[in-house]
Amino acid sequence: MATTFPAGTHTCDEPIRVSTVATITAIGPEEWGRLAAGTGLYQSYPWLHWAESSSGARPEYVLAHGGDGVLVGAVPTYLLSSAPDRFTTWYDPVRVFLAPHCDTTDATDRWFPLLLVGSASGYHSEILVRPGRDRRAVARALLSGCLDLAGRSAARGTAMMYAPEAAALEAGAVLGGPVAPVPTSAEAVIPVTAEDRDLDDYLARFPSARRSKFKKEITAFRAAGGTTTRYALGDLVDRVGPLLGQLQRRYGDPVTDHEMTAYVASQERHLGARSVVLADETDDGGLRGFTLSYIHENTLYVRAAGFQEDLEQPPFAYFNLAVYAPLRLAMENGLTAVDLGTGAYRGKTLRGAAIQPLWSAVRPPGDCPPQWYEALGQPAPEAVEAGWAGTRK
Repeated sequence: MATTFPAGTHTCDEPIRVSTVATITAIGPEEWGRLAAGTGLYQSYPWLHWAESSSGARPEYVLAHGGDGVLVGAVPTYLLSSAPDRFTTWYDPVRVFLAPHCDTTDATDRWFPLLLVGSASGYHSEILVRPGRDRRAVARALLSGCLDLAGRSAARGTAMMYAPEAAALEAGAVLGGPVAPVPTSAEAVIPVTAEDRDLDDYLARFPSARRSKFKKEITAFRAAGGTTTRYALGDLVDRVGPLLGQLQRRYGDPVTDHEMTAYVASQERHLGARSVVLADETDDGGLRGFTLSYIHENTLYVRAAGFQEDLEQPPFAYFNLAVYAPLRLAMENGLTAVDLGTGAYRGKTLRGAAIQPLWSAVRPPGDCPPQWYEALGQPAPEAVEAGWAGTRK
């Protein structure tokens, strides 16, 4: 289905035709790549292609073509028919925004189906606009197309979650609703400069007491037999899956080791070529702990960490596998940033990460009780944990 906006509707000198396709393969990696350049791993073709089959939601891509027929913008969408209980639980607005503040009895029936705009995995949504085009016009056309799609899909709620402030404000202005974009989470990103030739150079930027602490963490890990051997994900799928299963269950996801291994295997099929697993192995070759990362453009994205609960871990295993070793890897590959993802902010910022706030624009169902609207105006707990409460620049 397509909707054509006549010339001038969006302060644009040409008509913008909006349409949808059910799979990113209808667009192809080259054309999508031109739109998504510079927007990060989680808007890239391979990540979104993988997400089509892993999110538990029905994907649909809203596209904008200019009068010349060129693809000038796109935004992924995902229709969740019910509240997610596997893998995408943190894209449930009821869980993220309402549950920490009020009673959510009957909330699922009122909120779902829910149309997610921009992302359903990776904690980073965006509105993709071709460089050189009128961003405001294209973004408004795309978001209007998302509203049309929500209506055709009988979605009761619409949400763009985990977006940079600019994208969240764009979405909020078009999606509407009674609440402004809400602080949700943050990405912790360590910049890597040309002066950071090795880890010692990087650590030299810190005060002496903190630098001494970090070096002791590295020394203690190695002295206890800790290792950071590098593998591609394809080499370790069957060993990584169960450790991630342990981690998911600790946070309330009842996933089995078999399901988690299949999940990792599906990711490897789309992203294996850019994967790096940093593994801490025992003397007999057992996998004691690991981090999974992906290299995209100039950034190393640390996606997940897992540790064998039945084995004693070397001291400071997490920081060695999830911070120090990724930094070494980034420097050796000439990368300019290490994206440590969300959560565990205190430890990450202490070691040099900068906080990049993430917002959500939520259009709730029209029959919400007042306390739900009030909860939607409160920062999500993870935004508070990250140390920011929504102050705009």
